[in-house]
Amino acid sequence: MAGRSSAKKAAENRNARANYVLGLLGGVALTPPQASKEAMQYYARAAAEGNPDAQYQLAKLLVEGQTLSTNNRAALKWLKKAVEKDHAASQHLLGVMYLKGQGVTRDEKRALELFRQAAILGNADAEYDLGCALIDGIADEKDAYQALRWFRLAGAQGHVKSQYRVGYALAHGAGCDIDLQQAATWLRKAAVNGDPKGQYEFGLLFIHPDYAKRNEEEAFRWIRLSALAGYGPAQYQLALFYQTGEGTLASYEEAFTWARRAAAQGESKALLLLAGLYRFGAGTHTNPSAAYAIASYLSGSDNASAATLLQTLEPQISSADRARVQKMLSSVKSPAELITALATLC
Repeated sequence: MAGRSSAKKAAENRNARANYVLGLLGGVALTPPQASKEAMQYYARAAAEGNPDAQYQLAKLLVEGQTLSTNNRAALKWLKKAVEKDHAASQHLLGVMYLKGQGVTRDEKRALELFRQAAILGNADAEYDLGCALIDGIADEKDAYQALRWFRLAGAQGHVKSQYRVGYALAHGAGCDIDLQQAATWLRKAAVNGDPKGQYEFGLLFIHPDYAKRNEEEAFRWIRLSALAGYGPAQYQLALFYQTGEGTLASYEEAFTWARRAAAQGESKALLLLAGLYRFGAGTHTNPSAAYAIASYLSGSDNASAATLLQTLEPQISSADRARVQKMLSSVKSPAELITALATLC
């Protein structure tokens, strides 16, 4: 309390740093929305007095709309002032706004320029976004090798998504030679830090034919964590593990549960697996109409496997049931809706 009182006295004397510190204190000492309102008051004073940290924090509050409605125009004003002082976090946030066209005309080239400026100053978020931009070919710049370089720098600072990106690149040879041992090092960091994609890729390493530490139980453990976090590809892989008994006890009931969850997220392989489980009554009751509905849904997207299954099932489905399936599918707009609608075919 004494420190806060001293900061208030300094702030009253137009001390920019003191107002910035009070902004930080206001953001943690009170509960929302009072916290953001008090923080904004002090940040505004410090920002007006030229403090770039306060200008950034004020802009961030304005962009996120934590106290009032989102005010991109005011945020841009403060970010540009901070950028003039080479404030890395402001360069990154302004780059994000240009990339999204948020409050400004979308400008990929300017976004990339700002990301690069902030990345050179060591901002991990900017290093990550610059890497992603180079992977995606933003502003016609596509360079997997340079992207990996920026991901490494961000990952070394503890940026979890970058750790995953480095591990993925090393596992698949994206911008580098394949190195499964190094991939494991980076993916383990991302996995331990709770990144679902990192957990999934780390788990897959343990069943990779060229990985020296092959371990089906470890594969199951990490992929299950990813699946529990809601990652669709991991949910599908977990369904396969339960179907085959790889790394765990076989269970068609569990296979059905996880295939259904993955299918609801649009995993086409999971939809095909689910169709097979319905067809043969594995982990659920036998339901050829549900299998037929899934195959019909997928065949519309030029899925060769679905088309083959559809031809196999068609003679087994009565004309009345085919009509019922087509009526149901006519109102289905997403995989999640399809999974829900299948219950009507029981």
